[in-house]
Amino acid sequence: MATEAAAAMHAIERRAAAIAVAAGVVLMAVKFIAWRVTGSSAVYSDALESIINVVASGFALWAISQAHRPADRTHPYGHGRFEFVSMSVEGALIGAAGASIVWEAVHRLLAGDVSVQRIEWGLLLIGATAIGNGALGAWLMKLGRRSGSAALVGDGRHLISDAITSVGAIAALVAVRMSGLAWIDPLVAILMACILVGLGVRMVRRSLGELVDEQDAGDYETVRKILDAHISGTAGAREPLIRGWHKLRTRHIGRHHWVDFHVQVDDSLDVRTAHELASSIEYEIEVALGCTDGGNATAHIEPWDEPAAATG
Repeated sequence: MATEAAAAMHAIERRAAAIAVAAGVVLMAVKFIAWRVTGSSAVYSDALESIINVVASGFALWAISQAHRPADRTHPYGHGRFEFVSMSVEGALIGAAGASIVWEAVHRLLAGDVSVQRIEWGLLLIGATAIGNGALGAWLMKLGRRSGSAALVGDGRHLISDAITSVGAIAALVAVRMSGLAWIDPLVAILMACILVGLGVRMVRRSLGELVDEQDAGDYETVRKILDAHISGTAGAREPLIRGWHKLRTRHIGRHHWVDFHVQVDDSLDVRTAHELASSIEYEIEVALGCTDGGNATAHIEPWDEPAAATG
């Protein structure tokens, strides 16, 4: 049943990523039309980011297809890291788009080419794309968080950032229309570009943290509480009982969680009983972390040595 559920979720994720690619192409075309109509630097910056949206959505579709491949001889921990490769590439592209926008806006300011035309059409077209990107991005993030897909979450976050930059472009057009000061337009474009660079840096930082096995504090705390709840002699301790634990390590391989730890038990236990005890706690941890269909918790059994034992 778990395998069937995973296959169904995989199909949903691929469909969502494909929708994101198709929608990105349409919205990108609308934005470039708006730029050609208005000549606005802010609209240009928004349109340029849409190119990144399409490329990033294509990466997400590829990463999702790769991430769901089962573990094999060359990838015994599965292929989940492909999603974080996608996320790091997307973050780098966002940062590159921000730098390009700054270059264009500064060039226009220095050249004195800051005219903006047909503002009404620009507002209409960019407003429509902002609504489309915002709705699509929110849907992708919700689906990605539910399924544990870093690629979908990253793509959704990017689309929402695109919607925000569209709002910035709209604000620039409105400000130019109300004040008649066309130089406001490239200044807003520069501000939007700085926001994009910050977003790109954060995405790269998070994806690299996952790729180098940065420990998830939330996972560690969840497992710690489970293990503490089984320690014999503590208030409310539940079966199966252990004497202590240590050497807890947690990591992510894409959407899958991997945990290993040592548990200390009475040396009077036979091998089978100790194994069943460890398996019970392993399963409890896997359920708590949502990794019953990918990932693993592994316990190493040790005899209880009271003077030297310590948890942590």
